[in-house]
Amino acid sequence: MPRGKQYIPVRDDDFFNFQGNLVNIVVTNKVAWGIPDSAVNPLVARRASFEPLYTTAQDKTTRNRADVLAFRQSRKLYEKEIRTFVKAYLLYNPLVTDEQRMEMALTIRDIEPTPRPKIATIPIIGLRSMGGGDIEVRARVTTDQTRFSMHPAADAVECGYVLVAIGEVPPDDPESMAKTIESKKARFIIHGGAKNVGQRFYGFFRWVNLTNPANNGPWSNAQTVVIA
Repeated sequence: MPRGKQYIPVRDDDFFNFQGNLVNIVVTNKVAWGIPDSAVNPLVARRASFEPLYTTAQDKTTRNRADVLAFRQSRKLYEKEIRTFVKAYLLYNPLVTDEQRMEMALTIRDIEPTPRPKIATIPIIGLRSMGGGDIEVRARVTTDQTRFSMHPAADAVECGYVLVAIGEVPPDDPESMAKTIESKKARFIIHGGAKNVGQRFYGFFRWVNLTNPANNGPWSNAQTVVIA
């Protein structure tokens, strides 16, 4: 089954086959998988009560509204119990193999993160002095013209910056900035401090991949604003 796919079937007949197969395999392997009878027995009991209701509700010549309602309510409860059981005893149980999960038509855990490419673009940055020494940063990708947004291959926005007096020449190397900050949001606040009101904020920005820094994006040109 494809990773991440919803494993509970939608169609009633598919669900009937799914639950029967799952319970059969669990009962056969419960000892090998270390699953106690106290967890398995309620599932077996739910199956025993569900299947007759399913059979009755499927017969269009004899069923009535109450039969269908009873079946629907039973299936709803059964689904909830299956999800709870699967999460507790099957999805993360190291004794259950992926092949066995596939036999039960369960979602296979994707334990390896999807590789992300090296980031080739710089963030488009908007700066706004908010008063009290705070600076609002809005980052966006080049395809978004107005709203702030995070690069799909990035975990965060990194900013290296200094606060300098008006007229003072700041460093021109992003790696030489006195302070750094990382934000996992495309809109964030840098607190310059009220004591620095009147100075100039001078910073460089880039998209970063926190799990693989080799894929970080390039630094932007210097971005500057007077702290108010």
